Amino acid sequence: MTAGNIRVLPPEVAARIAAGEVVERPVSVVRELLDNAIDAGASRIRLAFDEGGIARIEVSDDGCGIPPADVELAFERHATSKIASVDDLHRVHTLGFRGEALPSIAAAADVEVLTRARGEPVGVFLALTEGRPVRRVARPAPEGTTVTVRDLFARVPARRKFLGSAAAEARAITTLAAHYALAYPSIAFLVLNNGRRVLGTPGDDDMRHAFAAVYGADLARQVLDVNAVEGPVGVSGLIGPPGLHRGNRGGISIFVNGRWVQSRPLLFAVTEAYQSQLPVGRFPVAALHLRLPDDEVDVNVHPAKAEVRFRDERLVSRAVRLAVRSALEAAAPVAWSQFTPAVPAREPAPAGPLPSPPLAPWLPGAAAAPAERLAALRGPVPTQGVLALTRPARSAPAGPVPAPHRDVLPLLRVVGQLNATYIVAEGPDGMYLVDQHAAHERVIFDRILARRTAAGAPPVQPLLEPFLVEVGAALAAVAEAAEADLGALGLILEPFGDGALLLRQVPAGFRADDPAEAVRAVLEAVERDDRLPPGFGRAAATIACHSSVRAGMALSMEEMRRLVDDLAATATPRTCPHGRPTLVHLGTEAIERQFGRR
Repeated sequence: MTAGNIRVLPPEVAARIAAGEVVERPVSVVRELLDNAIDAGASRIRLAFDEGGIARIEVSDDGCGIPPADVELAFERHATSKIASVDDLHRVHTLGFRGEALPSIAAAADVEVLTRARGEPVGVFLALTEGRPVRRVARPAPEGTTVTVRDLFARVPARRKFLGSAAAEARAITTLAAHYALAYPSIAFLVLNNGRRVLGTPGDDDMRHAFAAVYGADLARQVLDVNAVEGPVGVSGLIGPPGLHRGNRGGISIFVNGRWVQSRPLLFAVTEAYQSQLPVGRFPVAALHLRLPDDEVDVNVHPAKAEVRFRDERLVSRAVRLAVRSALEAAAPVAWSQFTPAVPAREPAPAGPLPSPPLAPWLPGAAAAPAERLAALRGPVPTQGVLALTRPARSAPAGPVPAPHRDVLPLLRVVGQLNATYIVAEGPDGMYLVDQHAAHERVIFDRILARRTAAGAPPVQPLLEPFLVEVGAALAAVAEAAEADLGALGLILEPFGDGALLLRQVPAGFRADDPAEAVRAVLEAVERDDRLPPGFGRAAATIACHSSVRAGMALSMEEMRRLVDDLAATATPRTCPHGRPTLVHLGTEAIERQFGRR
């Protein structure tokens, strides 16, 4: 290397390079400006943008404003009002303090600022080009600050080539604003895209109202309250019931000390709390606030401030998982009408188990009382359109306490079987096809969990002689690790040399035409089936799968009625333990359209 190859970059080049670390796209600008507005104590924030934020971004707030002497200083690199010393790094109470946001934005676009600090008689207008002030005048203005960013990356055309379309950038900005609206229900947000209102929140500090503004009033009526404390971690917010889900994780919003973060462990903790209650490939809707002591979380580890670092990540994930699971188990009550429609009652199905071949009896278990099952099938009539989005009173309610909310199937009348696999049933709103294997799997799985909760012993079927199963070293290790869970389910496997096991006992109803193949299938599912978290739940779902009626098995009308009744009595009848749907619905209108009646 020859002398003179190393040089100090000109200030304007260094500024544009540094700006690229903070300002990647229009939504990065919006995030920085919203953070500043919230840190300024705003109660109302207006966000307007044109052409996906590339042409213009304007954020106005009614916060404390910038003192006249500090307006130019705010655009100096490493200037910030949020920390004063190294000690402040360990007790951050704001949404960011890098000291490079405003100068980076000014280096990437033309910026105008209109601000009036509280107590000042007049505001200050400042215009900046290429990061340098070019005009300053006194101007009338309300208390607060308005920052306008124009022609983002106009002087860096290469950066514009990597931006998405205007519609894609607009979606990213709207999504970000929606997360902030959920994070700060006490702030009234107004978002305008090309002059058209796309989001507005009341700012009344009611999270359910903010949720309604983002997702709609219908969904806001269904969500469940979360409020729990686990050690130093407080978790509060709203989650959707199992029947409310989406095809991606975009409906999960997690806020740590007021900051929206994208944390894979926390997203996984929320999804894991639902266990087998969601269909495969579907994800819940949730908006959760986590409160931790300042020294338990580092909020300034990511240039775009999208990630945080926890002192004890496992503790935080566990707190989230337990809080969500507790809310699902407690399931917020829903107001039901006292009126029950007159539905002709049929004779309840006998309480005995479904018949099965002598060597493979059905897994027996207590079913719900006939009257209770009939009431569940009829389904209480909800009061529609009158459930106001208001915060419930904290005083004890008068009159009887409503039953906990759970997914209730409509009254179904079994009419036959399709392809020896699907039960055909008529409902009040169309036709239902019930997957007999998935439905029975859900029934057995719930009975296993109920029996475990009651500390009851599982019904088992000992073998007259142990059966030798060659499984290999890997699956033998799986059997050893899962010995306690499998034993609690009635499946007893003993080591017998290298890679071999002795099968001594199976759960009652365990279907094994080929015992060796059945044991291998169970162990492989326990090891690899990631649709359920490892442990007893995964083992129970596997046993339930091997103990339930198979596709291709003909059932009598009474067997089908009994299975539909038992399915309706479960807490989550619409999915099997692995998340597959147990039934599909074809509405009356869709059928009528097929026949040209509509």
